[in-house]
Amino acid sequence: MTPVADVGTFNKFVEVIKDLPAWLLTALAVAANVLVFVPFITERLPAAYKPWFVVAAVVFTILAVFKWFNVAVATLHAWRESWKAKKTFHLPPITQHCMWSVAKQADDSMVTQISADFVVKNQTTAPVGLVGVRLIKPTIKGEVLHDSILVREARGQMYGTAYASDHRVPAGAALPARMTMMIRGVPKLATDKPLEVTLGIRDEDGNEQHVKVICKGVALPKAAEKPAALEAPYAIADPIVKEVVSVLQSELSRYDKCGRQAGGLGSVHIVYGDRAMIGMGTDVWTMNSAANQEIAPDPANAKLASDNLVALVGYYGRLTSDDNRARFVAALMDRIDPDKGYLRVTYLIVCTLWQVGKLRDALDQVKAKLPQGEIKEFGMSNTLMMLNGLLRYRYPDFTPEMLDEIERFIYDLTEHRFQIPQKIAAIRARRLAG
Repeated sequence: MTPVADVGTFNKFVEVIKDLPAWLLTALAVAANVLVFVPFITERLPAAYKPWFVVAAVVFTILAVFKWFNVAVATLHAWRESWKAKKTFHLPPITQHCMWSVAKQADDSMVTQISADFVVKNQTTAPVGLVGVRLIKPTIKGEVLHDSILVREARGQMYGTAYASDHRVPAGAALPARMTMMIRGVPKLATDKPLEVTLGIRDEDGNEQHVKVICKGVALPKAAEKPAALEAPYAIADPIVKEVVSVLQSELSRYDKCGRQAGGLGSVHIVYGDRAMIGMGTDVWTMNSAANQEIAPDPANAKLASDNLVALVGYYGRLTSDDNRARFVAALMDRIDPDKGYLRVTYLIVCTLWQVGKLRDALDQVKAKLPQGEIKEFGMSNTLMMLNGLLRYRYPDFTPEMLDEIERFIYDLTEHRFQIPQKIAAIRARRLAG
């Protein structure tokens, strides 16, 4: 029976030791080691007690070490659980859609643009909205001109923010997202090299996830690759072509002052009621409303405004022969070409051709000539943004045949189509209702 008693005593001893705080075990270990290893003290100890102090030093040192190890493991486990509790979403990047580039601005400053696509996986039981993005690495010293994180709607192709468009990721769902940053400054890396980027993306509750992406570099054009100087109007023999070119070059200057960075399209804009918009307006809506919010409720109160558009259409109206009008149309069509220098104002060319009854020809030329996914001049994207705004505010100006042409034009585009498909469906539904 003696062994049983010994086991019980040992178990009680273990329980007592286990409950002792780490600081107390450490203090006992230090005291025992001082008695054993400090010569001044060790010499004054009775010889019979020295072995017991050595045993005590070894035992308490081992207990203190394992106690602190246990504390460290418990702390790490608690930290991991806390980290998991705050990890409300997961963000794997879509590597082939991650890019960076540098562009020179009108004031001669250099602006770095970083864009990346992700799949946002909601890891909670409630909807998650992403509201902020910041650049952690690399360090780019300069002003942040623009930063946004857009999430695609659950049913559709439109991207929007959580706070303006109520685009949130439903519980347990995964949706595409798109991040864009523009910073006045340049990283210390050649623009054609991959850039390793660390981003901090934040949800509405302040939980931030760090994600690393490798962004493909877009090289600056070499001197030999830069587009040739714009054609000189004085050297153009055909007076009709000269007038068309003069207006287009005027629009280039207008776009440089009110372009895509400001949400504008040069001189082309919508005036709705008493409010003149910068460009074609934006798609915003009120959630949980049964109203048709894809198209304006009062299109008669909306006006397409542009002095350059008025100049071109008015000039076309004053031409007195079919040959002259054909030369006017050909002058515009020939300049729907990325090599002619008018890529960023293609929207004005298409808008003019639409006004003179040549929408189908214009869209066919845009689709055949303009690059998709191009983010320096935004030739294709600006054209789509203009059509999106016109369909929202001036849809009575579009015949059923025109709607068919636009739908055919966007059908297999890889470029972002804004809200054009939804608008065309809403217009047809409105007309059907009478």
